[in-house]
Amino acid sequence: MKLRESAADAIGATPLVALNNIAARLGGRILAKLDYLNPGGSKKDRIARQIMADAIAAGALKPGQPVVELTSGNTGTGAAIVCAAQQRTFIAVMSQGNSQERSLMMRALGAEVILVPQAAGSAHGQATASIAA
Repeated sequence: MKLRESAADAIGATPLVALNNIAARLGGRILAKLDYLNPGGSKKDRIARQIMADAIAAGALKPGQPVVELTSGNTGTGAAIVCAAQQRTFIAVMSQGNSQERSLMMRALGAEVILVPQAAGSAHGQATASIAA
């Protein structure tokens, strides 16, 4: 087993498993990528890591600059993990309609969570914000 220096370094290092019992009945080969084993429990960890890597490479995200995201949870959790590993401030903006557990998870990972009112007519838990002009 390989030692990783941070949880962010473990993103994407999830196993690929052959589903031989199912494949035997159907013919062919079926593989499953177990992305639920990413540190944040979601494939969205990969997205968050790549967005930040691309922004750093492009010079759009500079050392010490915070990351701010409107999130409903999974990508925000991935961003919180990556920001913690980079010792970078992460601010998650979440609709009040999102689950309290998601905001608690991000706070536990070191994020500042700002709750904003849910936009009128939006689905409960959807990443929306109602901003007064």
